[in-house]
Amino acid sequence: MSTTFICHHCHGRHRKNPRLKTPQRYCSAKACQQARKNKWEREKLEKDPAYKAKRRKDKKKWYSQQPGDKYQSGYRETHALYCEENRVRQATRNSKSRLSPQPAKIVKTDTLTRESLTPEGLYILLPYENTDAKKIVKTDALIVQMLGSPEIAGYFLQDRG
Repeated sequence: MSTTFICHHCHGRHRKNPRLKTPQRYCSAKACQQARKNKWEREKLEKDPAYKAKRRKDKKKWYSQQPGDKYQSGYRETHALYCEENRVRQATRNSKSRLSPQPAKIVKTDTLTRESLTPEGLYILLPYENTDAKKIVKTDALIVQMLGSPEIAGYFLQDRG
């Protein structure tokens, strides 16, 4: 019988704990023990609806006692070194953006651009018809074909019978 085992998390070879009755799968390292606990938690939540309901109730109670607007100020108070390093990094990012011809936003507030993706003009929107395959269910209801100004006249002049 082997006196060692391979940890399922760190994949290192370790000496077995002789006091354990079941086969050992995780070593005593903090990260490996946390991985073992996380795995147990996931499996318990999947298999035990009563446990899942209790966890949900406990979390809801905890969140009701922790005001969300106080989280950031509390974090800054307890992590002064991180805040100072972040201020230095932000100053570096700001100086780089001032040097660039078009300064970038720190936070992207929207995905729309000021530049139009299509040129101005008259367009006609037509349902896109794929004649290669007939579908029972229409899955492309929002796909349209856009014809620009010069093509509009040609579209109306051709026989659509």
